[in-house]
Amino acid sequence: MSVDHQPAQSCLHCALARAIRRESGGLAARGLSVNLGRAEAVWLPSPGARLYRALRRLLREAGSQAEGSSLKLTVIDLTGKSHVEVTATIAVGRGSRVLSCAFPRHAPGSLGAGFAEALPVS
Repeated sequence: MSVDHQPAQSCLHCALARAIRRESGGLAARGLSVNLGRAEAVWLPSPGARLYRALRRLLREAGSQAEGSSLKLTVIDLTGKSHVEVTATIAVGRGSRVLSCAFPRHAPGSLGAGFAEALPVS
């Protein structure tokens, strides 16, 4: 009997929706409205709990630094990039600040397996 050890696949948008739902009360209490740009679903080889915690951290940090009434979230998913990024843009003083977190597209520990340098030398 063989056990297939494939990495967990989690939807970034699902984790983001859960994080927004959980943090919405605290953000609303600060007078912040959350705006999320349109984006396609993104599946990443990472446990959903890890995505969720990182996104909640991003929302809390953005909420604590925001001086305006809007928090704009954007999922940046560019073809050919090694990661997917979520940015939070907030008003600070007379300008704005962009906070972000990035999630790798590859399973941790597996990237080197595709390169000759990672092959065992005998």
